[in-house]
Amino acid sequence: MTAKPISCSPSVTGDFVLASGPDACAWLRGMPGMQVVDDASGAPTLALRGAVLPQRLDDGRRWLALADLIEGDLSAGARHADAAHIVQRNWRGRFAQVVWDPHGAAMTAFTDHYGSLPLYWYRDGAHFAIASDLRLLLGAPGCRREPDLEAIYHYLNFAAIPAPLTICRQIRRVEPGTRLCWRDGALQCDRYYLPEYPEDLRGTRDALCSQLRDQIVSSVHAYRPSGNDGWGCFLSGGTDSSSIVSILKRQYPDQPVSSCSIGFAEAGYDEMAFARLAAEACGAQPHFDTVDRGRALQLLDTVLDAYDQPFGNASAIPTLACAQLGKSLGMTCMLAGDGGDEIFGGNQRYAKDKVMAAFYQLPGAIKSLARGATGLVAGGSNHLLNRIYNFTKRASLPNPDRFYSDDAFASDFYDTLLSDGFRAKVRRDASLAFMRARFDEGEPAAELHRIMRLDLAMAIAQNDLVKVNGACKYHHVGVRFPYLDRALVDYTGRLRPEHKVRGLNKRDLFKQAMTGILPTAILKKPKQGFGLPVAVWLKDDPAMQAQVRSVLMDERTRARGWIRPEFVAELIDRHMAGGWDYSAQIWQLLVLELWLRRYMDVD
Repeated sequence: MTAKPISCSPSVTGDFVLASGPDACAWLRGMPGMQVVDDASGAPTLALRGAVLPQRLDDGRRWLALADLIEGDLSAGARHADAAHIVQRNWRGRFAQVVWDPHGAAMTAFTDHYGSLPLYWYRDGAHFAIASDLRLLLGAPGCRREPDLEAIYHYLNFAAIPAPLTICRQIRRVEPGTRLCWRDGALQCDRYYLPEYPEDLRGTRDALCSQLRDQIVSSVHAYRPSGNDGWGCFLSGGTDSSSIVSILKRQYPDQPVSSCSIGFAEAGYDEMAFARLAAEACGAQPHFDTVDRGRALQLLDTVLDAYDQPFGNASAIPTLACAQLGKSLGMTCMLAGDGGDEIFGGNQRYAKDKVMAAFYQLPGAIKSLARGATGLVAGGSNHLLNRIYNFTKRASLPNPDRFYSDDAFASDFYDTLLSDGFRAKVRRDASLAFMRARFDEGEPAAELHRIMRLDLAMAIAQNDLVKVNGACKYHHVGVRFPYLDRALVDYTGRLRPEHKVRGLNKRDLFKQAMTGILPTAILKKPKQGFGLPVAVWLKDDPAMQAQVRSVLMDERTRARGWIRPEFVAELIDRHMAGGWDYSAQIWQLLVLELWLRRYMDVD
């Protein structure tokens, strides 16, 4: 049965601060752009902007939500906020909900399964506050805007700051799938959701393929917005976004489905030909725009406005451009394909990890010999030799260590990148320890499923969703993620690992399930990702080179005392020589410094 389309809620682009304490009311009344709507004496003070409306329960408690639910009852969630059974576990869609007692010191907050709508909390003495944007808390009574060095270290390794840490030492982010309770000064967090992998589905390949196809189609249909206009889809030309567009168009062939795609002039980065192919194959209405190096530099300033913490993933640039294109076309909601790689088995590093696992099983003497031999010829400007040495080094590690080594910039260059003072406060293995803790969460599962769960926790919840939500919210556009539908994720967790990655073939069952829905060329195309040609521009564009050097090498950056400037200069030179691509790391350093200047360096 086809689900009835549900209109997108504008509340997901709104903001709020709920604060308790003697100076809370005065603080919020002085906050630009926020409307104080609840400031009764002795009660928590509420300030809002956008389409966020507080509600009242029969028992006098209040609640509000930023939410775009496919299935779930916000009022019921508020009524049962403190119950042992957390009803939000079974909801579908996006939400951040807060319930509070206007007559006492009690607040309860919920993030959705992947924390796609962030919540932050701050506590200092008698003050406690919850907000939807970290920047709203930086002016809280007693907040000193002191950077958290461990969070910065994580940022330099992951390109984003993972919850519960934030850029500000006094502010914390509620983790995904979590209930936070603050009562009489005591704080408690309960994790109500982690992806599970019972791997209990059995049947013929054709039967499982048919079931998976039905589940995918059902989830995508459920996430379809109501109406024939005012919404559209991100379309990169990859299998996830292309399948969503095709399924929606096939659902109602006579109704329009619009898509938005971003291209580049640089070879190896542009996928507009595949996006056009996907749209034309199903009859969707494609819309295109491009980002060149000049526009990218302009959008760098937008990155600082759009993200409430430093966000170093350069693909934020084309994502912002795509959301802007959708907004210009009158879209108030867009559908995105994030999560498909992590539930269907599409990441290239899943297949790569199987090869590394085979190397890891070799006798220690052989591994040591391979590392030694490749190490003798690595380190120069030969990109291939450097990659081979990097492989033998990473493949000698167990998981999650070898999986982590894919995102280990600050760890790899710990002694040369970071100052003595920084290293005295943050251990080399701090980010690895963080990832190990995430790897150990959840019920036992096959190793592939454990790293897929790790990817959902890190690459999706802490990076990709931050990117897409920030870009869409900046342009006042809602966004839905059909491939993170709780029902679909639960279903794929029941499939055995070989249905995700068979041999080195990624998305094994998914590709069969999408036969007839996607063109063969898209099913067979190599994964490319939604990248930005920073590597090319840093080599060829004097304006971008000048921007990078003027920020990273100036006295204001040096004065922080965290990063060794001579190493940054060497890193830029290494990138220019072509021995390794350090564009992602250079971009991270640039965004970090610019974000700190805008929001933390305030007298």
